[in-house]
Order: sequence, then structure tokens, then C-alpha cells
Amino acid sequence: MKSTRFEITQKLADFLAVLVSFGLGFWLYLGHGRTVSYQIMQFLGLGALAGFLFIVVFQSMRLYETKVSLLQVVETRRLLLGWVLGSLILFAMIFFFRFLDLSRLMVATSLGITFVLLVIERSITYQLHLMAILRGGNSRSVAIYGAGVVGRYLYKRIYHSPGLGLHVVGFLDDDNRLWGKEVHIGELLKRKNGNVVLGGFDHLLTLISERGLKEVFVALPNATYERNMEIVQACRKEGLSVSVVPPTYGHQMHNIEVEDIGGIPVLREKESRPYFLYPFLKRTFDLVVSAAVLVLLSPVFLLLCLSVRFDSPGPIFFRQRRVGLNGKEFDFFKFRTMYNDTNPYALTPRSAADPRITRFGRWLRRSSLDEFPQLWNVLRGEMSIV
Repeated sequence: MKSTRFEITQKLADFLAVLVSFGLGFWLYLGHGRTVSYQIMQFLGLGALAGFLFIVVFQSMRLYETKVSLLQVVETRRLLLGWVLGSLILFAMIFFFRFLDLSRLMVATSLGITFVLLVIERSITYQLHLMAILRGGNSRSVAIYGAGVVGRYLYKRIYHSPGLGLHVVGFLDDDNRLWGKEVHIGELLKRKNGNVVLGGFDHLLTLISERGLKEVFVALPNATYERNMEIVQACRKEGLSVSVVPPTYGHQMHNIEVEDIGGIPVLREKESRPYFLYPFLKRTFDLVVSAAVLVLLSPVFLLLCLSVRFDSPGPIFFRQRRVGLNGKEFDFFKFRTMYNDTNPYALTPRSAADPRITRFGRWLRRSSLDEFPQLWNVLRGEMSIV
């Protein structure tokens, strides 16, 4: 498969991140008065080898695909596992080939910096990729057939994953009582970004001619097989791509995987076989990332604290008791976005216009920065990023 411009850019950025990490590792090691028998250019040669090694490992773990999951959770987990695998291979090569009589502490320091820089670098390149998609207008116009719970959840996932390059022009639904109405999707209610039920089955041709519709997502898990197939065939007849949410969605769908048996797709329950080092790697990742973000973004954190404090009377943080792993209770923290006299266990606001939300709180909820303090819960081991 021919490499795309994004893949080439990402591979080059990964290589440079590894190279810079090894340069920093060399500088930090010598900064404590230590000496080595080799020069920095020789150590950077090892860094270049490590860069190529990580690219090969990342390629095998599908880390150069342009489609990403929500919040890059899957990709970050793959990055962590890829970094561990690449580091082990590099240490094995150093042990067997005896490169330069290297300091293991210097190499370990360089690899530690490598992971941090890779996370930062990939976040930057991902945002640049999103900007290129949005600026270039290359998004693909899609519609969601079904304005129920599943369709709304699908819309929310698409809305928060611009890297998919999908633009929802609106909803379609068989229920004419919903036509012309906005679909309630939390903070997205008042944004007018495709969350309106435009019509029913007969509205397809209008969307193709007026909105440039290219694809339809059928989100009718409770509809009959015949009705789903009727919609699918109508879409194909008009040259549209079509995807169907399976009827098993919502019924332990997260434990289901698709297996091919002689060309026949079969749904089966996933066998839970966690990698034996996964808990350790997961906790290490949580500690490193949460601590790094809290330290690096501490000025932003302080600014948000002051803004919440001066926006309305009351505490800076919203605290609530939650139940975590193994039924253990803990204090859950967020920036306070509602007035102090609001019942903390009342129903969650369905729109940004809810009078319980403060002025600054509306912006915090819209940007999701109200969840910033949860990194403290992650650092304490009460929550997890992945």
C-alpha cells in the first residue's frame, strides 16, 4: 500500500523524536559529572538505529493509520506496548552485539525520554492532521438513519473524532414526530452541527443533491431485518456507502468480536486473556502521563482555578463519592461548573443553557477542561487513562 503524506510525516516525526531523546539522554547523563568513552555522534548513531526500529515496530502495530479512536485511547495503548517491545529489542541487540560499551543508565534514560516525547509529538502531529482535514474541506458528508439512543451515541462519537474525516449533515428517522426537531446530545444540543432530524426515507435524494451525501449509517438496532435491508438497498441504488449498527449493539457488544469462518462472519464472545504485564504497564503509563501533564500544564491549571473561583462563589472543585475498582469508594474531582447551591446528585444538565451552569462553567464543559482535575485521581490510582 502506498504511504500517504500523513504516514510519511508521522514516521519522520517519530524518528526525530527518538533522535532528540537520545541526544537529551546523552546530555543529562554527562550533566552529572560522568564520563564515557564515546562521542555524542556515536550515541546518536544508536539513536538513529532505535528510530528505525521503533518505526518498524509501530508499523506492525498499525500506529500509522489515519483513522483513530475516541481520545486516541487505543493508539496510546498501542504506543505504550510498541515502546516496550522496541525497547526490549534494542536492549537485546546492545547485549548481543556489544555496541560501544554503552552505559545502560544512559540508554534507559534516553528510552524513558523517548516515550514522553513520542506522546507529545504524536499529539501535536495528530492536531495538525485534524487542522489539515478541517481547513482542506476534505471531510466526507454522512447521515445517521435513526435518531434513537444508538444514533445519538454514534453522532457523539463522530463529533468528538474529527480525525475520521466525517461530517454529519443530519439525522433521518422513520418517526415523523421527530422530523425538524433537534436531537438532545448533552452539550452538543445548541451547536447546530448536524443534530437535526431532517426527515425520513424519502429525504435521501434531497441530501444527495443538496448536501453531497456520500454515506449513511443505519442505527436502528431494534428494526426488523427486512427494514434494515430495505434502507441498505435504497442507499446502494443511489450510489451511497452504507454501514449498519448490528442488532446486538447494547447487549454486551463490547465483549463481542467478529470471526471469519470459511468466509462467513460469526459473532462470538471475546476470551479475556490480559497480557501478564498489562496491569504494571497500565499503571506505569498512568503515573508517567498524569504526572507529566500536571507538571507541564500547571500554569494552565492555576489559571483555571482562579477563573472558577472568581466566576462565582463557592469551592473551586466539585467533589463526589464514586465507586472504583473492587467496590472501593473514592473522592472524584472536577472543576465546579455549576452554582454552589446545586444538588450534586441531581440530574446532569442536558444543555449548556441549563440555569444551574455558571458562565465560565459553560466554557469548561464545552471544552471538557472541567475534567482536568481527574488527573489527580489517575495519579492516586483511583482512575485510569486507558
